[in-house]
Amino acid sequence: MRKREKAAYIIGVAVVTTLFTVITKPSLHPIDTHVMPDSTAMEDTVVPTFRISVYDSIFQHYADTIGWDWKMLAAVAYVESKFDTAAVSNVGAQGLMQMMPQTARAMGVPEGKERDPEESVRAAVDYFAYLSRMFRRVPESERIHFVLASYNAGFGHIQDAMRLAEKYGKNRHVWNNNVETFLRLKNDSIYYTDSLCRNGRFTGVETTLFVRKVQHKYSEYCLREERYWTTHRDTTHYKPLGIPVCIEEDMADTNTDSNTSPLL
Repeated sequence: MRKREKAAYIIGVAVVTTLFTVITKPSLHPIDTHVMPDSTAMEDTVVPTFRISVYDSIFQHYADTIGWDWKMLAAVAYVESKFDTAAVSNVGAQGLMQMMPQTARAMGVPEGKERDPEESVRAAVDYFAYLSRMFRRVPESERIHFVLASYNAGFGHIQDAMRLAEKYGKNRHVWNNNVETFLRLKNDSIYYTDSLCRNGRFTGVETTLFVRKVQHKYSEYCLREERYWTTHRDTTHYKPLGIPVCIEEDMADTNTDSNTSPLL
């Protein structure tokens, strides 16, 4: 009996010693000491992302191709269509960026794809790039006004206003209170019958308002983004509350009176 007890004792000591050695032996692959959240917690958390619309990724992708801030494209889309891809204006402009069919076709949009959001944004960006080249002599700080105005009214009418501004002692390369003024005056026979005005009569009020609305919306988006990141800069994760905080609320409010963007 004593021999059995002695054998059991020896076996027990051996087992304990082996377990101790295994537990205390350094691992060739150290265990990460950072505590990982459980799967449930990971499903409820996301990296903070400032959002304006469901089309943000498209804006971001194509804005990079022309060196624009993507929020400017979002601002144009909002003013043009309120982010409604099915929007059609009373003169036939279609889709997210409200391009006229002939302009869309010139920018490579296949027939029937005018309301496709990616095709619409891509075509608009190509048109912006084209207009930027046409206004390469305008200082960069002013160029965006001329590009937006031409997108809305057509390049020819903006050229007319530039020539009239120069004739009457204003700066043809400055928008506010210069070219903008003479674009509005193109509705007056004294100006649209001038030989410098080669594209005829034009009601420029809507275009000047369009430029202001886009710039205002862009400034608003920039402010929203700044406030958003100020709120979330010290937050690694957060639980979203359904719709992103900064997404536009009136997406369905279609602007059926969107201005046209003829290619002249």
